[in-house]
Amino acid sequence: MAGELSVAVVGLGSRGLSVLERIVTLARRAGAGAGRIRVEVIDPTCGGAGLHTTDQPDYLLLNTICSHVSMFPDTLSVGEDVGEAGPGLFEWVTARGLRLAPDGYTLGTHGRPVSPDDYLPRRILGEYLSWFLDGVLRGAPDHVEIKLHRTPAADLAPEPGGGFRVTLADGTAVHTGFAFLTTGYTTNAPVPARPRQIREAWRRPVELDRIEPGQTVALGGFGLTAMDIMAALTVGRGGRFTAGGYVASGEEPVLLLHSRTGLPHLARPALNRPGGQYVPIVFSTRSVDALRGPQRRRLDFDADVMPLVLTEMRISYHRTRVALADGAEAEQSLVGEISHAWESGLDLVGKLLDELDGALAGGHGGGGHGDGGHGGGGYDPAVALDGSAGMDLTSGPAYQAWLTGFVADDLAQARLGLAGSPVKSAIDILRELRDVVRYVVDFGGLTDASLDRFMRHTVPIMNRAVVGPQKERYAELLALVEAGVLRTPFGPEPAIAPNGDRWTVTSTRLLTPHREDVDWRCDAHISSPAVDTSTSPLIASLFRQGLVRRHRPASDLVCSIDVDPDQHPVDVDGRAEPRLWVLGPLCEGTTFYNHLVPSPAVYSRPLSDAHRCVKAMLETHLGSSSSDRGTEAPQVAELAG
Repeated sequence: MAGELSVAVVGLGSRGLSVLERIVTLARRAGAGAGRIRVEVIDPTCGGAGLHTTDQPDYLLLNTICSHVSMFPDTLSVGEDVGEAGPGLFEWVTARGLRLAPDGYTLGTHGRPVSPDDYLPRRILGEYLSWFLDGVLRGAPDHVEIKLHRTPAADLAPEPGGGFRVTLADGTAVHTGFAFLTTGYTTNAPVPARPRQIREAWRRPVELDRIEPGQTVALGGFGLTAMDIMAALTVGRGGRFTAGGYVASGEEPVLLLHSRTGLPHLARPALNRPGGQYVPIVFSTRSVDALRGPQRRRLDFDADVMPLVLTEMRISYHRTRVALADGAEAEQSLVGEISHAWESGLDLVGKLLDELDGALAGGHGGGGHGDGGHGGGGYDPAVALDGSAGMDLTSGPAYQAWLTGFVADDLAQARLGLAGSPVKSAIDILRELRDVVRYVVDFGGLTDASLDRFMRHTVPIMNRAVVGPQKERYAELLALVEAGVLRTPFGPEPAIAPNGDRWTVTSTRLLTPHREDVDWRCDAHISSPAVDTSTSPLIASLFRQGLVRRHRPASDLVCSIDVDPDQHPVDVDGRAEPRLWVLGPLCEGTTFYNHLVPSPAVYSRPLSDAHRCVKAMLETHLGSSSSDRGTEAPQVAELAG
């Protein structure tokens, strides 16, 4: 029988919870012959909910439909090493008889049944995660001991004989042979805020209570956080949305929405694509391998990869258009034709798509503000991603009219969904093929300059395109504009300057400038965790000791921890620590898009990462693979050409 395996799991949100589930499940499958396993779970609450705290109001919604959330791994993510099957979030709430009230967000015992396509309150995911944790703890076999430490970790240091000493905030310490860091959204050194300026309201929503009824708020951002703040300052103040519009409570401030680009995010569509997950023709991992060549060169995303992305968007557009017009058989015939053209290269595919676009030129014209590049000449994905076509910058009212028209048209497309809107079908490629993007970007897959451009320009474009608000939020935004509670008078890139105890916001791009004094400035942005400016005592200590380093020290944008392809942190000397793993948002930039919870019935990166890392730990402990601290990180982390 093997000796005791000891491991610390630092952080118990959804990432840490997946690691814990994998430890318990794989230990159960290995049996008592694998030896005793001691798991030290270190988290301020040890509740499993992470950011999805159960005390949030119901109007703060998940940005994923409930049928796309499940903590139970299946074979697509972990192979044959599955544990006991269990319900996803949709089945879980349905089994409990929970229903949605007429307001569309309150979850309780009254209202209509929950639909698989509903966006549920975040707090209900927190309750689901806590329930899942209880099941994991109950299911631990006798040879697995799990200790819960309800306090943060303050330090982690290697011990002379191997393993780690983890010092807790309460002054105690635990000693383990292995450790997982799943700390989530650790905070960075704050930028000083001026009076009447609210930063990161998502962390401290109580800050919004300082805003008095009738005051004006310059709300920066069009993304999910901005929509949350919009809800908190309207519905959260007693307002109501009805079929006739918004009914104000009188407790609301006036919201002045603005952003750097002036472009609204696109609403999330109904995910009704027939046939399940989209299978690419052009933008695939095989295509990426061909681009890299035998030398595994690092790529330039704009020059090498974006042509494949844009082509796949065009393919998806025409596939959906043909399916709507002529049926599924005609669509499959088109797929065969495009696949045959692809055998001869991208140019031939482009010519075929040009012909399809040309056939549309004599047909119907453009689809309005939100047509996403679909006009009389066919579909242009570059125009769709740019989003600024037709933006009216003559005056504040003209810009607001353009923006609300854009939102209304996009909302109509979102309601048609992936099956009914060729435009949404095309743009959703960026979400459905996110794992291919990861395959391109992760672990040094891009040149340094390209990674910076990717993080500065491409990621915001992708977020605007496919990480936008729920359809319901955009219907609410239009109702708030109609009620006069929300305005968008500034256009892109307004200048914001302090003015005594207030702020002055001035348009910079409007032909007839708009200038307005406001009472509050509220920034609706979320910063990814940084390794070198972290205010987490644990992360700061690791960086100070040289046990971790920044992935790209010269970059102003990529501040994440450097990890090798096995998720081991790389130290200041370029060596990987084989007994330590880092998962989640702390890796953002080294790996791409870590801000998600697991999904059922598809390959789920969070579950797969947890599985392969835990399995590697068990194999190392049992001696089927071995490595010592100080071994060089695999060259794939740099992908030198």
